[in-house]
Amino acid sequence: MLVKRVMVVGGGSAGFLAAITLKARLPHLDVSVVRSKEIGIIGVGEASTGILPAVLHGYLGIDQREFYLKAEPVWKLGIRFLWGSRSYFDYSFATPFSTQFPQLGRPSGYFCDHEGPIEYAGLGSALMSQNMAFARKADGQPFMQPQIAYHLENVTFVSFLEDYAQRLGVRIIEDRIVEVTQDDSGITGLKLLNGPTLTADLYVDCSGFVSLLLGKTLKEPFIPFASSLYCDRAVVGGWWREDEPIQPYTTAETMDCGWCWRIDHEKLINRGYVHCSAFISEADAEAEFRRKNPKVKETRIVKYVSGRYQRAWVKNVVAIGNSGGFVEPLESTGLGAICVESLWLSAGLAEMESEVRPTVKKLFNRRVGRNWDAIRGFLAIHYKFNTRLNTPFWIECQQKADLAGATEIVEYFQENGPSIQWWISLLDADDQFTSEGYLALLVGQRVPYRILTPPSQEQRAIWERIRKSFRDAAARGFTVEEALRTVKSPDFKWPELWAKVLPGAPVRTS
Repeated sequence: MLVKRVMVVGGGSAGFLAAITLKARLPHLDVSVVRSKEIGIIGVGEASTGILPAVLHGYLGIDQREFYLKAEPVWKLGIRFLWGSRSYFDYSFATPFSTQFPQLGRPSGYFCDHEGPIEYAGLGSALMSQNMAFARKADGQPFMQPQIAYHLENVTFVSFLEDYAQRLGVRIIEDRIVEVTQDDSGITGLKLLNGPTLTADLYVDCSGFVSLLLGKTLKEPFIPFASSLYCDRAVVGGWWREDEPIQPYTTAETMDCGWCWRIDHEKLINRGYVHCSAFISEADAEAEFRRKNPKVKETRIVKYVSGRYQRAWVKNVVAIGNSGGFVEPLESTGLGAICVESLWLSAGLAEMESEVRPTVKKLFNRRVGRNWDAIRGFLAIHYKFNTRLNTPFWIECQQKADLAGATEIVEYFQENGPSIQWWISLLDADDQFTSEGYLALLVGQRVPYRILTPPSQEQRAIWERIRKSFRDAAARGFTVEEALRTVKSPDFKWPELWAKVLPGAPVRTS
């Protein structure tokens, strides 16, 4: 089957990112997006991983100046975890735990052990600890590096994507789908409430949790992640910024029956309590949420199921984003999953000259499945080793949470500590978290490991001097507010941070 016409179902961030990626890589394709504004979008503040800016500005070539003026992102240097036995630990997008300084002789993670401090372990962590977005260069300009992600207001972000898609030639159809027809080959048409029946060669399902085409129509089996990830609800709220400084990181704070996010925007602070309905009622979850966040105004409940469909590409339907799989936003993986799935789809079609071939579909499904399974295992580590609270929920997680694909990684760490010698053999090539992400969690949560020779006093003194150098560099940096004023100046010259890459290769951000 040759693909000439593509119909994207759903007009949220998944729908428009998929449409833009396909049109950018294969400009000859006829790409349309059908969406109903009656359905709307989830509309919460969104945090991302470093994959998003790498795709937006690297592969897609979206101008940074235009993006900052219209989409109004705020920089995210990582995640601050109020988690485990430490007061907090940072998972920055730099490489503080796997870096090996010559004078120390082993990776830095060894010096952030049970006795050693974890603050200022790298420049990223030092900037986060002093609420700075960037270090300062000798010429007074911000020292920008590609190890960043974004905080985005969903409505503003989708509006930007919609405008950009139209400029590329993507057609937008405003209507509601009332019936989906199919035969043995797959979807044959989408009947609209106020228009004709739409047909295409390939249908991209970006309908979110509904999974209109893949789940509801084609009945693809669903693989739940319930044995690893217990949470299934989120209380969502926020408030307009008053005098709070803008934080250049996402916060993940341990709660009685789950955790609470904080996502900072320029004018808004977004909060949400992800929790497990088997351990707490919606009313009690909201009460706990409001006790922690007295400025919150209106709230709402978002219900979800963690897991993925067995295959993402079935017949002539490809699911992108929440319609193919979903996990809670503990590591802000949603937008990154959308980006890599869109890249892999566009790469497969481009290399096969728009011909759909069984082996390409098979490998696409394998790749997408492995990506979701890696996310599952990585998130499970957060629950298995968080000893901050001894509530029934957290005791259950510690005792029973299934590490799934992360089991071997944890076993290696418990036997060898922050050694990086064999990580390349443990991780899939597409695992977005890399060894650094796993080390941040395992070291940060003080997961015990076997060590024969602890760091010497001389090594610890050297480590303290290294930490001080990071702390001093960060202290001279740019706050988020100062950095935003700087980049909005017409005289500011944006640096080229992301290489122009073809889609399909692993997207590395650190």
